Amino acid sequence: MYKTDILVINPGSTTTKIGLFRNLELVFEETLTHDPDKLLAYGTIGAQLPYRAEVIRKILDEKNYDTTLLKAVVGRGGMVIGLSGGGYRVNPALCEAMKSPENPQHASSLGALLAYEIAEALGIPSFIYDSTMGCELSEVAKVSGLSGIERYGCYHVLNARAQAMNYAARIGKSYKELNLLVCHMGGGISVTVHKNGQIIDGASYDDGPMSPERTGGIALLLWTKLCYSGRYTKEEADKLICGKGGLYSYLGVTDCREVEKLIANGDKKAALVYEAMAYQVAKSIAEMSVALKGEVDGIILTGGAAHSKMLTDMVRDYAGHIGEFILMPGEDELGALAKGAERILSGEETAHIYGEERKG
Repeated sequence: MYKTDILVINPGSTTTKIGLFRNLELVFEETLTHDPDKLLAYGTIGAQLPYRAEVIRKILDEKNYDTTLLKAVVGRGGMVIGLSGGGYRVNPALCEAMKSPENPQHASSLGALLAYEIAEALGIPSFIYDSTMGCELSEVAKVSGLSGIERYGCYHVLNARAQAMNYAARIGKSYKELNLLVCHMGGGISVTVHKNGQIIDGASYDDGPMSPERTGGIALLLWTKLCYSGRYTKEEADKLICGKGGLYSYLGVTDCREVEKLIANGDKKAALVYEAMAYQVAKSIAEMSVALKGEVDGIILTGGAAHSKMLTDMVRDYAGHIGEFILMPGEDELGALAKGAERILSGEETAHIYGEERKG
């Protein structure tokens, strides 16, 4: 039987997850934990490349894995403004963009760098798939309301598109023929609009609903007052938006299960804040339905927090009139990346080439 071995790399702030897939079946998975102080000493995200690549090679050696069997390496898509959804063949231009200070610097950008580093030595292709910024916002959706500032997408694209494709396959339809709203609920929450196989709009951590650790969109006049109060540096203010906002800012916890324990013990503040989060999620779903002009084929709730019946019931109670709700809790980022690479290798999809017009 023909074997398609794909190495998947998903770097996080202090971890690197790898998975080896053979014909889309997981052969092994490892989570490599790094010393935060050691990573900090490198200064930049890009400077961590040699260290993380060597750690990955060491694990492959320890597994006695023959890397000549690999057909491709795929990494988590990083944060480059202007990327489209789907896959990209990693090239030097994309690697430079991932390291550029003009783009947000995040550990996910190491996905492309690591994939390219390992694949080039083996003479095989490397890809990224469904970057967090991989979307095709319509021109009208890009208008922010302030000249000089253009909206760009930054969502849970990988899991959102994977679950949308899974749902389409489940009902025997093509993903490209469905109009879907996908709400990913984890530490962050995003709502994305899927039309003709593309994400044309969305709401996320800085303009959408509050989440377990992020503020979502808040009143700008109050926010600017806080920023100029002298209480916070820019870095501290950024951390309030993403890391110390949302449920954490009110309750000091980010795990929905812990919040539900507080509610079960009679904590009225926890009950109010939790419902407020569900309410804001529902409002974002309703807002994003406008991009589809009300023609919604389904609303998918996914991510770790979608395991909560209490939370999903509240969201559905507020937004059930928008369309049918489909619960698809959890996520499988490694599997989604492997499937994306396999679709490119099989010819089902054509990879984008960064710096060139999209093919196909």
